[in-house]
Amino acid sequence: MPDCQPQRRGSTVTEMSTKLIERGARIRRTKWVELSCMLCGEAVATLEGGTLLRPRTASSARISGARVVCGRCGGSLSPTDQGERVHFV
Repeated sequence: MPDCQPQRRGSTVTEMSTKLIERGARIRRTKWVELSCMLCGEAVATLEGGTLLRPRTASSARISGARVVCGRCGGSLSPTDQGERVHFV
């Protein structure tokens, strides 16, 4: 069954992923969480895979002791949005 045909009602992403794996595609999933400042509301950084911190700009996040804080006001960060990025390799 070609992938270009319209999806039937009830078909899921899992079925599509299974087809890709059967054809030899490798799928890498990366979970991410966006972090925003609790004081000023600035979108500060994205945490990927629980270990990689990607600041929005070079000065949007800074380290204060053992914490990562807002680079603008020094406020604490909280998670605002989360998701999963899928890479086909």
